[in-house]
Amino acid sequence: MSSDVQSSGPLAGRHIVIVPAWWPSPEDRLAGVFFQDYVRMFAAAGARVGVVYPDLVSPKKATRDAPVSLIPRITIEQLGDAPVLRMRGLHTAFGRPWIQMQRFRRWLRRGLAAYAARFGRPDVLLAMCAIPSGWACTHLSDPLARRVVITEHTGPFSLALTPATAEPFVFEAIRRAVHVVAVSEVLKSQMTAAGATREIRVIGNPVADEFTTAPIPSAEPMDPAQRPLHALFVGRLTPEKGILELFDAAQRLAPRCDVIWHLIGDGPLAPELAQAISRHDLAHRVILHGPLDRQQIRDHLLSADFFVHPSYGETFGLAFAEALCMGLPYVATDAAAKALSPRSEDGVLYRAGSAADLAAAVEKLISAPPPSNRAARAEHYRSKFSSRSVAAAYADLLNS
Repeated sequence: MSSDVQSSGPLAGRHIVIVPAWWPSPEDRLAGVFFQDYVRMFAAAGARVGVVYPDLVSPKKATRDAPVSLIPRITIEQLGDAPVLRMRGLHTAFGRPWIQMQRFRRWLRRGLAAYAARFGRPDVLLAMCAIPSGWACTHLSDPLARRVVITEHTGPFSLALTPATAEPFVFEAIRRAVHVVAVSEVLKSQMTAAGATREIRVIGNPVADEFTTAPIPSAEPMDPAQRPLHALFVGRLTPEKGILELFDAAQRLAPRCDVIWHLIGDGPLAPELAQAISRHDLAHRVILHGPLDRQQIRDHLLSADFFVHPSYGETFGLAFAEALCMGLPYVATDAAAKALSPRSEDGVLYRAGSAADLAAAVEKLISAPPPSNRAARAEHYRSKFSSRSVAAAYADLLNS
């Protein structure tokens, strides 16, 4: 990245190292993939950015295709212009959080030393999640331990407190950090209810540029009497995402409403859904696309008529935010919408877990589409969720 770009953004002069709790690996190439958007966001905002990741690989997850040494080894990768220093080795905590925290901290200390020797010392550590990252960062025997920002993503927050022996590490990390961020008001409320007593700032996840800079097409009228309508779902094919209710609603609507349902994603319910689609002769109505990359998802968002979000609840709801930034009207559960607080005039909410209510919500949206045009809706949500807006919020936090 050129110095001209670095000197012009709201985070110019900052050197930020992100310490993620998860990061893509040979064992799981999607783990923490959205943390990469933070790297790109901070770099675009003028900061020097790097990543130090203690990659503790469980023997159960290690694969023959990517052998793992007993002794952690340092490798350096690149994400754009940002260096990613990975400490990778075999690890097991035998179910004891204390072992994991100590090892994560030890590997982090070694990784930061190697990073500083090659790229210079950062002035801010951004820990993604209170444990293990936040605890390790705030317990370094280094002045950097006093310049740690924790951004919490774990949701529901109770997962971070399980097992009970993990709870002290979580709250000790939150207490020591210079700033604590939650990615939604929902998560902040969960953290406060669990016992976090300090100030928690709410700053959402950045939505990738693919969804906040794409030109928005003019929307055709949603009239199923004139043409088939295209509904889009993006997410894991799991019960808690409401995918079974979605399929039930598709069956209910098939005789009276010309809607084609596009499902993007993978998960344990994929085989069951494929069998049900064949059994009910709905291959022309419900299409399983499997996992797609961002450009492919963006293209589906461009061609869809509305987005369906039947989840039982979300900590943030990145796929939903992407759809909003592409100007799509929505049909979503009231539980899932809490994190993003979309405008009521831009879609229809319904009760989570009810296929009948989902079907009724779709019919309501079709009969009374949002009054604003698609480009105006997209602009409203891009002003909230774009990387530029999120970077400005972090600049305000770090400069306060």
